[in-house]
Amino acid sequence: MRNNNCILNLLKVIDLLQKNSSSECAIDSGCDKPYLGPICTPVCYNTRPISLYKKDGSLFSMNGFSVFRVEKVEDDCVILQALTGTSPSFVATGEFVTISPSCFCVIRCFPDTSITCL
Repeated sequence: MRNNNCILNLLKVIDLLQKNSSSECAIDSGCDKPYLGPICTPVCYNTRPISLYKKDGSLFSMNGFSVFRVEKVEDDCVILQALTGTSPSFVATGEFVTISPSCFCVIRCFPDTSITCL
């Protein structure tokens, strides 16, 4: 059985979007828009919050946190930062976890937001 490449690939896309976010927005739309968020506003988004579900269908959590920001993707490991709050007002916690994407079968994406990254 192959590892779960679709989860890893999606996490790589989210990581790339976040790394390429900036405070300067362009008035573009579609899949190749160079910023996160539904429209370009004075507030540019830098985070696509996610939740992950394990293969048994249960929500993944760490120390009570279940919403995360992708911080880094290296090979088959992903570093996530726990977020607190509720959509769309998430706050970075400074708590990190390294996961193997092959342990998960579902990603839930929340609306893009802007957080202060630690």
